[in-house]
Amino acid sequence: MNSIEKIRALKEDQCVVDVLLKEIMAHPCKDCGKCVFGYEGITQLEMILKDITEKKGNASDKVLLEELCEMMKTQSLCEEAVEIADTVAEALHTYGEIFDEHIAKKTCRAGVCKKFMTYHILANQCIGCGECADVCEDDAIIGKNKFVHIIDQDECTLCGKCLDSCEEGAIIQAGAVKPRCPKKPIPCKKR
Repeated sequence: MNSIEKIRALKEDQCVVDVLLKEIMAHPCKDCGKCVFGYEGITQLEMILKDITEKKGNASDKVLLEELCEMMKTQSLCEEAVEIADTVAEALHTYGEIFDEHIAKKTCRAGVCKKFMTYHILANQCIGCGECADVCEDDAIIGKNKFVHIIDQDECTLCGKCLDSCEEGAIIQAGAVKPRCPKKPIPCKKR
């Protein structure tokens, strides 16, 4: 299956930006260097898409990608560079709103892009044991014994250690839809 077919056959649990980035990272033009527009074009495509998947996308990125693809299609010396430019252009045309969501709303609809995910502690599951706070190297978890702990989203580096440490299943990873959680530590409900 070529790159364009992969983009056209995406499922709901796949992110077009993530799939496109992986296609570009594995593309032969990355190691070729025979033509400037193929090698440099694919390098620039990778940098822009990587920024978009890491919450660093800018409003001008879509236009920049479109212009870069047009330049690659007319100036590259090989068919591989033209094919990947066509793939990116097709993705922008077909899934433009998903690119907009990543760039403007900072959300990943499919929940694939790790930087768009957040960790939350569910009040009805937390027993206030403090295991999550003990493993958090960033001190992003606030709380004390027998109190529902809170994750400070500004301090959290998304390492996932808290998720692995919670035996109660109180910590979840969320994408665009966030659970309702207390804003400050509250006493745990007795079970």
